[in-house]
Amino acid sequence: MSSIGRASGLVLVISVLSLGALAGCSSSPAPPGPSAPPSPSGSPAPSSPAPVTTASPTAPAPTTRVVSFRVSYPWHWPNDVNRPGQVQHSYPIPPLPRLIAIGAGDHPAQQGERAYNRMSFTFTTAFPSYQFTFTKALMADPSGKPVKLAGNGVLTITFHQAQAHTVSGGSSVLAQPPAQLGLNRMVSWAPAGDFEGVVTVGIGIGWPNPQSNPQFAVRATEVEKVTAQGQHRYVVAIDIDATG
Repeated sequence: MSSIGRASGLVLVISVLSLGALAGCSSSPAPPGPSAPPSPSGSPAPSSPAPVTTASPTAPAPTTRVVSFRVSYPWHWPNDVNRPGQVQHSYPIPPLPRLIAIGAGDHPAQQGERAYNRMSFTFTTAFPSYQFTFTKALMADPSGKPVKLAGNGVLTITFHQAQAHTVSGGSSVLAQPPAQLGLNRMVSWAPAGDFEGVVTVGIGIGWPNPQSNPQFAVRATEVEKVTAQGQHRYVVAIDIDATG
């Protein structure tokens, strides 16, 4: 072998040994790799679900409720001397029951019930005593003068130990129907007195034949109610048979 060849081989061996030594002496850990790239734009990071809320139940609005109901005078002709149209009540006074509302309406026949017209009277404090009878005319109390009413006759209703005025002397009636009722039996109405604990009201009655003298049946009912504000109300309803 020539001297040039031996020198080349020697250089190759030395290069290989040097590379091996360098590899064996490297004890330092490799540098950490690059961190993970952030999530791409437009992709929100996951979040906790929003808490579920439930609406608390709403308490029902207070309403008027009925405390008691009774028929105080069953269907009958109130001018019968053996069964006159009158109802008595006993209660401590003062205060007197005060009339605060009057209503009127028609009730067609249904489920075996006869058709009738009704006028209702709402009082405070208690049910007053009352009487009702058919008369030829309505007379004002205390003057005794006639009060004009449309119709062929009059049902006069008188409440005892009652009043229809306030402390200042004005009317205590806050709601009432028009003077002309336009019902088939109750055609009109009018107040006729509020004097010394007696309240008088007249209902003009109509019937097909003015020359006849029908004995219309009348019924009275009583309902005690409690309003949404907790106030007791006492309703006297006078019904007149409107059949035929």
